[in-house]
Amino acid sequence: MVPMTASDTRNTGPTIVVIGGGPRGISVLERLSALVRDRSHATPVTVHIIDDVSVGTGRIWRTDQTRTLYMNTLADAVTLFTEPGSSVTAPVFEGPTMYEWIRLLRGEALEKEPEGADPTGAKTTLFSAHPATVPDGFAAEIAESRPESHPSRALYGHYLQWVFDTVVARLPEGMVLETHTTRATDITALDASGRDRITLQDGTVIDADATVLALGWTDTEPDALETFTAQSVEHYPALVWVRPGNPADQDADALPAGEDVVVRGLGMGLFDLMAMVTIDRGGRFLPDGSARSGLRYEPSGREPRLVVSSHHGYPYQPKPVYNSLPPAARMPRFRAELAALPTDAPAGSIDFGERLWPALLRDAHEAYYRVLLRDAAGDTALADAADIADVTAVIDASDDPWMLHNDPALIALVPHAAERFDIPGFADPVAAYLHRRTTEGDATPTIDELTTHIGDRLARDLHEASLGTDSAVKAGLQVIGSARKPAQVADQPGRFTLESRRGAYAELRRVGQMVGSGPPAFRTAELLCLVDAGYVRFLGGHPTVVVDPEAPAFLMSSESTGDDAVAATALVDAWLHKPSARDSADPVTAALVRDARLRPFVFSSAETSSEITSKAPEVDLTTSRLVHVDGSVDPRVHMLGIPLQEVRADMTISPMPRTDPLMLQETDAAAVSALSSVSSVSSV
Repeated sequence: MVPMTASDTRNTGPTIVVIGGGPRGISVLERLSALVRDRSHATPVTVHIIDDVSVGTGRIWRTDQTRTLYMNTLADAVTLFTEPGSSVTAPVFEGPTMYEWIRLLRGEALEKEPEGADPTGAKTTLFSAHPATVPDGFAAEIAESRPESHPSRALYGHYLQWVFDTVVARLPEGMVLETHTTRATDITALDASGRDRITLQDGTVIDADATVLALGWTDTEPDALETFTAQSVEHYPALVWVRPGNPADQDADALPAGEDVVVRGLGMGLFDLMAMVTIDRGGRFLPDGSARSGLRYEPSGREPRLVVSSHHGYPYQPKPVYNSLPPAARMPRFRAELAALPTDAPAGSIDFGERLWPALLRDAHEAYYRVLLRDAAGDTALADAADIADVTAVIDASDDPWMLHNDPALIALVPHAAERFDIPGFADPVAAYLHRRTTEGDATPTIDELTTHIGDRLARDLHEASLGTDSAVKAGLQVIGSARKPAQVADQPGRFTLESRRGAYAELRRVGQMVGSGPPAFRTAELLCLVDAGYVRFLGGHPTVVVDPEAPAFLMSSESTGDDAVAATALVDAWLHKPSARDSADPVTAALVRDARLRPFVFSSAETSSEITSKAPEVDLTTSRLVHVDGSVDPRVHMLGIPLQEVRADMTISPMPRTDPLMLQETDAAAVSALSSVSSVSSV
């Protein structure tokens, strides 16, 4: 690698620029390397990789972050290598999954039999030729890791760094790499040369024949509410606002000890924040068999008290504890409906709510009752229950599978309400609780009453997670979470009707995220432990935050708890902005918008003139090249990954081995396209 210095300009020779040095940027480099090696006659090319934090890990996975933060992915369920049979153009480059890499670090041999981890020996050979070095501080984690472990994000960063270093060490003849740890601040077309000029924050200028944007989680410009909050904090120095962002970048140290802190967001950002203000401040979670969480909290005296809320008011569901990799979800009805969809269906023509959603819900019910009736055999509560064939007949005959738990035919088979699969109750637990209280004539709950209720439900969630494959609840919910990817694939590019996109499909994505992308179960146990210890309270859904200038303080309230406001000098927004083509804070994206080279993807109706403008840039799905405002395809600039999550499947999911990952297909296609741009220019 050749380091660049300020004011350097690289204007000669075929050049490809990759902006973003995280997983996708690394994969693009690897795919380019495989292509150049395969095409020995190819034109020599220089590749520049730019990342403002760390080329080889990117911001999210950098190796210097706290090891308190864990991946939401299992160790043997993530890779950055292509595999035999992958849908890629460049030759496959075999390498270990993260867990296999951990095993090799431990000195273990990978099995070479046909069904083993390394049947050809290619992974072991690669590691032997390029051994990894990981700091001693990771020794305990490496020693204790299992295939189903959730690795620390920092250790995953070391895996990524090893992949990157291995790719660099194996660069083929005719390929030169230059790295830049700085920010790209502008991109401008040089019409005379057919290139793009990319300006970096350190003064470097690079002229590129092709550019691949692997930007990851880019921020957006502040909206009116965020601008007001920022102005309030500036005006009242006693107030602390931790803005939305990557948890490792958020200033959790600024939160006051021993005081209430109000928090918006009950997804993964909350669990990360919770760990940083307890474990990272010296608090300890100790085993305690007498506690319903299985833990007791030993405080350091430096932790704040969190009052938490979100749009729906309930935390993401914990992942099941399988003590192995998860089994595949069974979805026969849903997959049959997907297979029956016309391959040439125009945009906005498939009614997801009518064709796919009912089939999916029926599959979820069947998965639930298959486990329930299997595990309840002989239990007196279900002694008279019919077998699964009878329940399945009710499932298939139901007019409304969303409300199947109230179907009289099912009630006759499963008489106890608590034993039936109440999907709406799992989709929106706080709303269901409030509805029940209203029906029973109870008053709006207080914050303490809601906290008690949610604590009880968390205990139930944790119990269900601990049952693994014996949990009927987790079996049913797994179907909903697992359906997101095939549904996204079926939608590409924007084939669902606008009505179903706003309705059933939006509900699938929301509920699927809550039940399928939640934390490891140990994080839910820690949350429940903190609830029982008095360090976390739940405010409810749809929070409102105002500033009391007299105190000064943030006042957060929710209708769920009677608009009883909690005052705090600190507010945390525990979530990430979704990247937006319309108001991106990334200067390169903004420059492409400025020059009409990028337009948001628009979902349209096949029958009406209505439209929905997405946050995602529109790209040519074959090459990932940007689509201009006038509808033409950019000859040089490609956009990959997370900014496209509204229109492409699996954009926020790490590549899973043995699945022909869509991310690696995406980076491969972009590498092929970028190299073709270089070749076409050099041949002129």
